[in-house]
Amino acid sequence: MRAAMTKPRLEDYPPLRRGRRGLRRLREVPVAPSLVTLGNLFFGFLAIAKVADALQLAQPGAPFHTVVDLFRSATVLIFVAMVLDALDGRVARMTGQTSSFGAQLDSLCDMVTFGLAPAFLAKVLIDWHAQVGNESLLALRPKLYYSAAAVYVLCAAIRLARFNVETGDDDDHSEFKGLPTPGAAAVVGALVALFCTRNDPDAELGRLVFGDHFEWIVRAMPLVLVTLGLLMVSRVPFPHALQAIVQKRHSIPFLAALVVLIVIAALEWQFALAAVTVGYIAWGLGLGAVRFALRSRDGRDDDDDDGNVEPAYERRN
Repeated sequence: MRAAMTKPRLEDYPPLRRGRRGLRRLREVPVAPSLVTLGNLFFGFLAIAKVADALQLAQPGAPFHTVVDLFRSATVLIFVAMVLDALDGRVARMTGQTSSFGAQLDSLCDMVTFGLAPAFLAKVLIDWHAQVGNESLLALRPKLYYSAAAVYVLCAAIRLARFNVETGDDDDHSEFKGLPTPGAAAVVGALVALFCTRNDPDAELGRLVFGDHFEWIVRAMPLVLVTLGLLMVSRVPFPHALQAIVQKRHSIPFLAALVVLIVIAALEWQFALAAVTVGYIAWGLGLGAVRFALRSRDGRDDDDDDGNVEPAYERRN
């Protein structure tokens, strides 16, 4: 009777056998493309660290020129990471080492570099100029600014997750559905870099266009973060800019305009980057408006007329 009431011990149960399909073990990983992808993450982390160093050096509300070099360095690091993000897929194809591991690692790194880093950079810039003091450019509304940065980060996560689910091996690699995360980060980085030239006497082109009124960048930054976040999770078509420029033929005026842009970039790269990134957003919005008008005229409301998964670019997000 007493033995029958004794609870069975864990040792009395037979050992569970794991099925071969239940547990997959990653034995080998591609080295070269993974190192390039991790370089993307490394520079994204450095960008966050530069902004953190600025906070350690001086508190928000202090003169911005004391930390402007750190903010400028953070934007440059984000663009360096962007170059590595564009290279890792090519390195994987050149070495024949494309893999699911590389795709997942790429998305995780992009979340830090193009999700967290730009939001943190913009949030600190806003806070810096929303304090009582000589640097105050907009009202102190902490909850509003936290919310704007959070919308950007959360939408970046959704964008990357959606990309992993929807991307197939047979995509034509010519267009994105929704703003890619590197493109959103480029807009934030370019605008911050442009704002850093506010007191630079050598930034003659930016001063010629905006005069001394660079404060609009800080005042518009919360709205910019929310807009970029919504564009990332939208279905607005954004062309792959590099393919559109390099792999297609264009007119001579287009080539002349590209040469002028390169010259401007050599003189004032901050102004050129801001013009290019904002122009890319306008390009996507204009393309989406034209397609929407054509669909409305033809009486088609479906986002995908042929039912196929939206095209994307390799492992890029």
